[in-house]
Amino acid sequence: MPCLLYCVTQLNPKVTPGPGVGEADVRSTEMLGVRVYWSEMATPEESLASPELLKKAALQFHQVLRQVLLVTTPIPFRFPTVLESLEGMEQHVAGELEPYRAALERIGDAVQYEIVGSWAADEQADLATPVSGREYLKRRAEAAGRIAAIESKLKTVTAGTVLEWRARQERRSHRWFALVPREGREGFLAALRSAGASEGVKLRLSGPWPPAEFVTVRGERE
Repeated sequence: MPCLLYCVTQLNPKVTPGPGVGEADVRSTEMLGVRVYWSEMATPEESLASPELLKKAALQFHQVLRQVLLVTTPIPFRFPTVLESLEGMEQHVAGELEPYRAALERIGDAVQYEIVGSWAADEQADLATPVSGREYLKRRAEAAGRIAAIESKLKTVTAGTVLEWRARQERRSHRWFALVPREGREGFLAALRSAGASEGVKLRLSGPWPPAEFVTVRGERE
């Protein structure tokens, strides 16, 4: 029977999540030195056939990850990773074994937080109207300066509580991702609260999440 893969974790501790995609039981298998979480999916072509069904399945998928994250740190598979049979799982995981092991060893029991920054100046900007090259470069320099100032502030106030930072620019916002040790979450949050507000920018914090931004496994992040 086809199966849907959720994530990879260290062998221990073992987690027993609630129902997964399609209300199927989520199981785990010890494999090649890691633990793989999966569930059967009798008719994937029907279960994922429409945008509505795909959205529902994605929500159930991420709920499983959150339940695993309560106990240990998962490295998610790209959704949806559906294999034709359980027998093909070991071959699939074996092809990525070393990157998975290396990622689990590097990340340990850390979790990911996300901070989204948006600026009033960017939200009000008319991006559809063409501008001169000089004006474009001026806007880019101003935006880069605003981002650099917030990034410096975030890294300064959270120094000693974050293992690693990643960032990604989007059209009207900037995202920062912080890799935080599980036992250091309260210290990280307290440090952010101590920073106070910054004029002209809104920062939105979410998490903890699985540390997907800090993992690149060939075939899973393409």
